[in-house]
Amino acid sequence: MMKKNSFLAPLFAALVFALPAATPAFAAAAEAPAKAAEYTDEQKALLKALDSELTRFDAMLAKDDDAAHAASVRELLGAFKARRDAMNKVAFDQGKYDELRFDINIEYQRLAQWLLPTNSSPARKS
Repeated sequence: MMKKNSFLAPLFAALVFALPAATPAFAAAAEAPAKAAEYTDEQKALLKALDSELTRFDAMLAKDDDAAHAASVRELLGAFKARRDAMNKVAFDQGKYDELRFDINIEYQRLAQWLLPTNSSPARKS
């Protein structure tokens, strides 16, 4: 019984991936030339603030003297910059902006905690 229906899963997957490409709307969107995104003054200010946050993150990362840790955080920073660049190419999306700002803030705080000197107290004598 299970053997008869085993061909349905690959067939279904093929249809799911092929169907959007066959629709006229999908084809028109793929062929449409990319327009430069236009932003309001408020959105421009938010994107400028995002750039300054990335610059601040980069400056703090320069203080990390652990090469392995710095390399992994540098990868995250590169991904954040790539997400920012992708945002600049399309219409402003507040949700994506908020997600990116949240991710940057979390990783910035983690880096700040990493860079703090250890706070160990001497052993107490009983």
